[in-house]
Amino acid sequence: MRTLFQSASSWYRAVSLVLLCVGGGLAGCSAPVAEQPVVPQEARAASPAEVPAEVPAEVPAEEPAEVSTEVPAEEPAQLVEVADPLLRTTNILLLGSDRRQNTPNWRTDVIMLVAVDSVHQRVGVISLPRDLYIDSIPNRRGNKINVIDYLGEQDEPGGGGPRLLGQVLAEKIGVPIHQYVRVDFEAIKKLVDAMGGIEIEVDCPLYDDYGYDQGGLPLFLDVGVHRLNGGQALSYVRSRRIGGDLERERRQQRFIWAVRTQIQNENLLPRVPAIYQALQGSVQTDINLIDAVKLVRLALALDREDVYGFVVNDPALIQEGYAGAMWVWYADWPAIAEAAQQVFQRAPLFSAEMEGSVRCP
Repeated sequence: MRTLFQSASSWYRAVSLVLLCVGGGLAGCSAPVAEQPVVPQEARAASPAEVPAEVPAEVPAEEPAEVSTEVPAEEPAQLVEVADPLLRTTNILLLGSDRRQNTPNWRTDVIMLVAVDSVHQRVGVISLPRDLYIDSIPNRRGNKINVIDYLGEQDEPGGGGPRLLGQVLAEKIGVPIHQYVRVDFEAIKKLVDAMGGIEIEVDCPLYDDYGYDQGGLPLFLDVGVHRLNGGQALSYVRSRRIGGDLERERRQQRFIWAVRTQIQNENLLPRVPAIYQALQGSVQTDINLIDAVKLVRLALALDREDVYGFVVNDPALIQEGYAGAMWVWYADWPAIAEAAQQVFQRAPLFSAEMEGSVRCP
């Protein structure tokens, strides 16, 4: 019975992170419950009136009044936007690394900030380019953002990397980082195969003759719906051949939503053992079971219009240049901080408006 409970607990954690962060929790991950977002006073529902303690024993009989069959129209609940909403959300740092066994160093190719607004039942996803230059890293020289996780992990194994990167981003953007998830890319391949493939709606053609799954076949995808196996999915989220890093980050956001949708729409219960096995040992997180269950419920309740986000790729936010001999993106951090706080003012990420604005490279 204990083994069954532990498996169920680990599965809930795995599913929650798959839904929101393309990953799953490891057995044994435990940490204090993350600080919950502050509920704005305007968003709190009014408490119902208390029922009187004393009720008359007898109520005089009255003639029934004529009852109208018309149902009065209800005023829709007003969502009151507040200043700096990401100070009131639970902010999860999602990292995707190219770590492999027997590899001395590695880089972080996926860096996303997932802002979970449990009050208004919505999430915001902000993708940061891996080549952003960070001029000030605690106890280190300036470098690209994609090495900070590795550097922090060398100094403090077991979570020091995400904590260091979270500290840097909190200082640059002014947004607290409450929790983190780090996924090894090999886990994506195993996860998709365990799910029986993943259905992706490709909106821009993708052709890449490099096999990112270590010896895999080239990837050639025309516009339309494709069911990808694990190796193809790994190439889909890693390929930089068309559109570079900035286009890749947009595909990564689409992949996350595709995983969530497939888990919701398909009966994956028979595949639970394979999915759990695929994630075991490939994901690191400080999200505990209680928070994981909350994420499951929220993720399954989300509609397309509840997901907001953007990729930091606007020339007003970043400019290319060189740091010595190293090609980098130089960030306008105050502008990025302002854009992050306005993430929920944008059109939903998968709305017709946003889909129609995509320009294929």
